[in-house]
Amino acid sequence: MKKVSVALTCPSCAGPLSIREGDTHTVCPSCASSLLLPNAVRRYVLPSETAGIDVLRSVRRELKKSNPDSIENARVSKPVLYYVPFWHCSAQVNGYVLGVEPVYHEREIPAVDYEGQSSTGYSVSITRKIKTRTGSNAVEREIQLSGSVNISAADLEPLGIPTLSADSQLSIQGLDIQRNALPDGLEILGDEGSRDGVFVDPLVNVTGAHAQTDRYFRRLGTGVGFGLEERWDYIVISGYRDALVYYPLWITDFRTVDGSYQVVVDGRSGNVLRGRFPSSGRDRKIITVAAALLWAGILPYTFDILFSGKLNHRTMSGGQSSCLPAVLLILGAMAYGTWHLLKILTRITDRGNDHVIY
Repeated sequence: MKKVSVALTCPSCAGPLSIREGDTHTVCPSCASSLLLPNAVRRYVLPSETAGIDVLRSVRRELKKSNPDSIENARVSKPVLYYVPFWHCSAQVNGYVLGVEPVYHEREIPAVDYEGQSSTGYSVSITRKIKTRTGSNAVEREIQLSGSVNISAADLEPLGIPTLSADSQLSIQGLDIQRNALPDGLEILGDEGSRDGVFVDPLVNVTGAHAQTDRYFRRLGTGVGFGLEERWDYIVISGYRDALVYYPLWITDFRTVDGSYQVVVDGRSGNVLRGRFPSSGRDRKIITVAAALLWAGILPYTFDILFSGKLNHRTMSGGQSSCLPAVLLILGAMAYGTWHLLKILTRITDRGNDHVIY
């Protein structure tokens, strides 16, 4: 993947430095000086709690559930551990909202009166409140809140993992990384080489993460229902605290007689997050049998009506009526339903009869 770097110069020789986002130290390629970056973003890692053998077991377990017949011929490749980056940005929001707030006057009026008609002999009176607008007031509301948000620093869409961003702040089901919370067990990442696995370089730098955080907190701070008809808001977002968090994901693939498949396994829980598995074809068989049974039950009854002279019957008024329109309507509905079933079967065949985990 493409690396995001920051152009700096060495304080010793003024030579150019290429520093990756999140690095806390580097070595000058010109004079070999070791440089410490005091203002660098701290990097953390969530260690994988799942071993490679556990990943293979999870894949085979899912394969056994989707298609037990194909597990004997499945060849699962060695899983690879990837650490994917997320920005964890915390900030404070301060500001105010000015606006016009309507003023209402409430009064009660009698709605129902059962005086002297109740079963107990007592009078019953029911009232309801009516709100009447009498004017408006200029008001000022103060905004004070603090929080954090997680931003995806790499594109995980090819793996089927949705992106966490200011525009799509949905939790990622199955992962410990959620919209704004971080799981326990974070460890400071010093040297990537001391850990097994591939560390994915962030494609979103800290400036881009701040821009998304700014949009998220502005929407959060000004999107609260203040009940104002017209309003003007001014907020300031400050006190940014950033961390680059690496999350473990195992990726493996396997081959069967039906083709090759890729699976993503959560390094924390060991569960299969995304993947495609060969299906046993049971759903297609069920749909085919259901359609055949439906036609087998309707056709004999239809032929009996058509060829036995039962189309016409006498009404209660003594006239004659034909049930041919009703028969044609039933057959048309059956044909329409069968056409939809055939479309479903076609979609099943087009996707290779696979079982997809979302």
